[in-house]
Amino acid sequence: MKREDHRHNRRILAFAAFAVVFCLTLPFFLAEDPTEAILKASSVRAADQDSYLLSDPVQILSEPRILIKRGTVSLAQPQGAAPLNSREVAQLLERGKGVLVLHDAEIVIGGKKTDADAQSRAIRAPLARALAKMNLSALIVESGTLTITAAKGPATLRDVQLRVRPVPGDRITAKGSFELLGRTLQFDTTIGYSAAERAAQQLPIRGTLSNEDLLQASFDGLFALGNGGRLLANTSHVQIKDVPLFAQWLGLSWPTEFGLETFQSDGKMEWAGQTLNFPSGRFKLDANFAAGSLMFNCEGERPLIDGTLAFERLELSALMARSRSDAATPITASTVQQPPEWLPPRLHQFLTEVDLPILRELDIDLRVSAGSTVAGEVSLGRTAAALTLHDGRILLDLAEMQLPNGGAGSLQLSVDASRPVAQCGVRGQLKSVRFEDLTDLVFPRQVITGPADVTMDLSCDWYTPETFMRSLGGRVGVEMRNGATLRTDLPRLVKSIGIDEAPKNGWGDAAGGQMGLQSMSAHLVFENGVARIDRLRGERQGQSEVAVTGSFNIHRRSLDLSLFPRAEQQGGDTPSVLYINGRWDKPLMFRRLFPNKAENPLYPETSPTPPKRSVRPATRG
Repeated sequence: MKREDHRHNRRILAFAAFAVVFCLTLPFFLAEDPTEAILKASSVRAADQDSYLLSDPVQILSEPRILIKRGTVSLAQPQGAAPLNSREVAQLLERGKGVLVLHDAEIVIGGKKTDADAQSRAIRAPLARALAKMNLSALIVESGTLTITAAKGPATLRDVQLRVRPVPGDRITAKGSFELLGRTLQFDTTIGYSAAERAAQQLPIRGTLSNEDLLQASFDGLFALGNGGRLLANTSHVQIKDVPLFAQWLGLSWPTEFGLETFQSDGKMEWAGQTLNFPSGRFKLDANFAAGSLMFNCEGERPLIDGTLAFERLELSALMARSRSDAATPITASTVQQPPEWLPPRLHQFLTEVDLPILRELDIDLRVSAGSTVAGEVSLGRTAAALTLHDGRILLDLAEMQLPNGGAGSLQLSVDASRPVAQCGVRGQLKSVRFEDLTDLVFPRQVITGPADVTMDLSCDWYTPETFMRSLGGRVGVEMRNGATLRTDLPRLVKSIGIDEAPKNGWGDAAGGQMGLQSMSAHLVFENGVARIDRLRGERQGQSEVAVTGSFNIHRRSLDLSLFPRAEQQGGDTPSVLYINGRWDKPLMFRRLFPNKAENPLYPETSPTPPKRSVRPATRG
């Protein structure tokens, strides 16, 4: 619980940066117009007549509430100036012409009014009374500590250095720095305070906020008074050079190798409380340019990123190619061990030893569209997707995607990392996709090629590659109506094995051939990583040419199949079955007669009952 409170306080501090600048200068807008410029070179004198140690809290503004709990108030004078006597100091303060220095102060912004606040109305000391009424020409804050109250606890900024002075044109400039989470940020702000602007409760404001390693920000707009204040900027610029460093500075476990590196926004900006909104702007994320909106809301239990972005081209290749370093911060919630040698290289990077604590620290509701998307060797056409992350649960809804080599589809990818072992799922459909592009991810060679319609509903555990494959479950359906190619010379394979001959080891010369089909359909059921073939049948010239039942085991790379070829392929009229069992690169094969057409899946039209799974108990290869 303490760790969560600490992260929440960090987020409060981040959004309080602007409040420091504005709230400390706000009393000038509500008091009499300052008439003298702050002295650029000044020294704080410690004589009794121009220095006072606050013994009681002093409230200088009621809305928003600003309370000075302790500190030393001094009168600033030019270097070398003769000391003022008590009468001269009193007259200077009475006319509101003094320049005060508030040193080593403890300042509180927000919270409820207390009885101690009323004491400021009865202060007798001239310096303290001038500070309480803000009856002065300018203010210097040195080595201050500022506490911002919030519902979930206070947050503190340290080493606040502030110089406030009026400039011609009914404006005030506030310049200085403060320490935020161990780093110093500089600011420079100019605020208008004419009578008309104060009456309208909207003050023009422009400024900059920067840290060499973290960010550069500028804005120009209006600050609306009341209800805690609200900044409305018609133009703004925000540049973050190192997003992982910036996020970690805010207390988030951001990935250092997989993820966004740089961020830039230009356009409208709105700030209120703990919400920063870019309702309309241009954004640059690494080398990708987008138009749309983004909002960062830190008022809830976790920060929320909400937005809609439209990219002309979304380039993710550099992201995928980024290598892992020993010092890299882990990025997933469940540990996935180093994959074994058999795992296809394309999945090595996906199932590496990673960790995702950020899934529990951040919420995302993001809608993205792109004219084209490139990710390594994969190139997609128009894509529209929605990404949702909430409390460790991820849902990526690819509502539209134009696939490489033709085709289109829609998929929903889900990851539930809130469990001790993360659970993944994928469901959806692909239209006119090249079937070999899908099987290349798993199989060492292409088995069936051609355009296919694929439906899927799969789930698995995500802990190690072994548990990933062993836990795979669900259904996959394949329809190939516009031609398919079986990358094996099936007639040659069948004829090379005589009925009741001794088993043959390996695919032989038939593996180098192929067989054309006009259509093919298949239905597979996955259970604990084993795929059971409920139906696989290929047709040519209106009749079935081949049917397959049985199963294959991906993580063991083994087959246990019964293959039924049409009798004409066998050189006779009596149907037979070819049994294939063992490792898929070199299985053991033998052929037996199977004259019962009623149980032969090659002839479903003659079967009085649905075709059975197999004519013999399947074995494990």
